[in-house]
Amino acid sequence: MRFTVRLTHVNGEVLSREYEADSEEALRARVQAEGGFPLEITRTDTAFRNRTQLKVESLVLFNQELLALLKAGIPLLQSLELLVGHGKDPQLRRSLTQVVELVREGMSFSDALEQAGAFPPIYRSNVVAGERSGTLPEVLARWLAFQKFSQTSRRRITEALFYPTFLVLVLTLALGVIFNVVLPRFAEFYAGGDIEMPFFTRVLLGAGKFVSSTLWLQGIVVVGLLVAGRWMATSEAGAMLTERLLLMVPKVGTLYRMYHSSVFARTLGVLISGGLPVVQALEVVQRTSPSQRMKAALTVITDKVRAGGSLHQSLEQAKVLDPLAVEMVRVGEQSSALPEMLDHVADFFDQEVEKATTAVTSLIGPVLILFMGVVVLALLLAIYVPLFNASSMVR
Repeated sequence: MRFTVRLTHVNGEVLSREYEADSEEALRARVQAEGGFPLEITRTDTAFRNRTQLKVESLVLFNQELLALLKAGIPLLQSLELLVGHGKDPQLRRSLTQVVELVREGMSFSDALEQAGAFPPIYRSNVVAGERSGTLPEVLARWLAFQKFSQTSRRRITEALFYPTFLVLVLTLALGVIFNVVLPRFAEFYAGGDIEMPFFTRVLLGAGKFVSSTLWLQGIVVVGLLVAGRWMATSEAGAMLTERLLLMVPKVGTLYRMYHSSVFARTLGVLISGGLPVVQALEVVQRTSPSQRMKAALTVITDKVRAGGSLHQSLEQAKVLDPLAVEMVRVGEQSSALPEMLDHVADFFDQEVEKATTAVTSLIGPVLILFMGVVVLALLLAIYVPLFNASSMVR
């Protein structure tokens, strides 16, 4: 959640700052720990006023240019000033202008990014790690490599699912036309004669007559499906239900678990490699994870690690990751090479997910085509067999 805070500083100055926190109480404690006293706390990301984050593509392009300037030896503030006004994304230009003004006033780059509000938490955490370790260019390069791989994987999955999705839509539209237009016409045709119809033909024509007479019900079903799909895609409860359903499907559940294990391992590895402590890195992964199930489990895992427990034991008890990922974390902790082990297991899972996705999607296409052929053949036989029988009787 995002809040705007009016606070008094230790020097008596009244400031207005923006923060992200899990609750108002946690934010109040954070402000007081930083030496300020909150006068007013207002939540700014309500359902009607939600600040959107920057597009990943715009942020990647900005960081490529920033990294090139930093490697050329240009100071950070001067590099940011050179990039102000560049790019086609108006939101990035506005946010970058605000960041430059705050950095000029003496604020750190990471704090300025938080005040701007549009930068993703995982990016801000990488910047924090780079500033603390004095290796900001290296951290930005690692973040860019992570984003490049993430975008490539997402594009591959989207392209693989496009053809099966297209076939499902075509099949749905074809069945809608058959049941709403074709079958009622044949029902009227057969009603005018004494043609004897098989049982399956009578059932099919009756179904077509019922469907065509209940267009309002079809509209309600379509609207209900759209509302349910939006609820499952946007709400936490809907996302949790979707995850439970996916995990129940054989093979798909294993694939889904491997995908989120890969996301967890690669994100945590990038943060730890940048110099972020494990507990703070887990908190960032918890906030940025696309899985609601993973978020809930990581809250408990982070508390256990903060209390002194080992990471691999906490992950094993939570049972949210693939067992191989937990084992690699154990090896990484014991060998003091946790970031490297996390990268290795992420690479392995990515390869497995890509192979399984390719295999499944390549099989879905022929299966759907075969199914469509069988459905069309059954419909044609059910409709035209009575006509063939009638013509043979006339002869």
